[in-house]
Amino acid sequence: MDGTNQTHSKVSIVFKLVLGQLAFFFVLVVLLGTLVYTYQKNVLMEQFVGNAKTIVQTYSAACADAKEIRDDLLLLTYIERIKKLPDVVKAMVVDGDFKVQMHTEKSEIGKRMDDGLTAKIVNSGDFMVQTYAGIGGDYYAFSMPILVDMKKVAFLRIDFSSQTIGMIMDSYRERAVLAIILVLVLVAIGVYVISMSFGKGIAELRVLAELISAEKFDDTSFQDISDRKDEIGVLGRILSNTMKTVKANYASYKDKLTYTQTRFNDFLRAIGKYFTKGVIFLDNDNKIIFINSSACAILITSADGNIGRHILEINRNAELMEALSLSSTKPNQMVNMDLGSLKTAVAITTVQEETTNEIIGTIIVFY
Repeated sequence: MDGTNQTHSKVSIVFKLVLGQLAFFFVLVVLLGTLVYTYQKNVLMEQFVGNAKTIVQTYSAACADAKEIRDDLLLLTYIERIKKLPDVVKAMVVDGDFKVQMHTEKSEIGKRMDDGLTAKIVNSGDFMVQTYAGIGGDYYAFSMPILVDMKKVAFLRIDFSSQTIGMIMDSYRERAVLAIILVLVLVAIGVYVISMSFGKGIAELRVLAELISAEKFDDTSFQDISDRKDEIGVLGRILSNTMKTVKANYASYKDKLTYTQTRFNDFLRAIGKYFTKGVIFLDNDNKIIFINSSACAILITSADGNIGRHILEINRNAELMEALSLSSTKPNQMVNMDLGSLKTAVAITTVQEETTNEIIGTIIVFY
């Protein structure tokens, strides 16, 4: 009868351990899945907003150039080019009287935009992002004034759809649900096995308590159980040493990346002077580490004070920015593109360090 009671007690404890751990891991996995999902969505939104902002800033400067020379054909060309960009719903140039000067839909040219979004754009006169409900999800209206001689002559508005992000997240959510189910099944199996092991350990602890109560410290069972406890302590020390090793390896990784970046920058500076064609070398933040006089002449910029400046600070040519954006998606591959507005062509290579997959710089060569 005693054996029956002991077995019932052991099973009851294991059952409680299984249920408790399953509930804990279920909440943990769901919480982590939600956090990862939210983080992934936020990352995509940050990339979306960052790319859209760059596009609006770039084309705003390009439209300003077209406005300055009063070239409506060039302005229309920019609007048509914007229309072909991913996720663009529509783009327009509106003057201070809410009149549409250019539009991706030619039938809208000349009409007056009396909607609340346009009113905020004109009245604010600064970079803005506004959201409104569209087909298949939210639309984002990015706007920025077009400046000529520091005066606002019009406003560029580009509306983007977030439908692509929604499709990506829907696919990601389906995979995440399957992954969570699989993880929970594996956790359930693992919890059961571990709980059974704990059940055995609890039984051994009961024996230990009985031996201590009987003061049988020389009993071999007491020594065996004491060794089991010491082994857990050894495991803890092993894990502690493992964490120290991980930290040391991470510090070594950062040092290696910094060293590689420095050597790469020094190498580019050293070879830059031997180029006769226009060249620009950028670091991993797209800041200039070398630019020769030929490149300055092509970009119509001063040869002084460029080192350390962001590439957008010296030139915002839409075609060049488009080539840079394309190159960033194809690291360690040469991207060639004709730059009609600059009357030249360019070859761009975004350099990625192969062991760390970190971007360490960009090489731009005009030819």
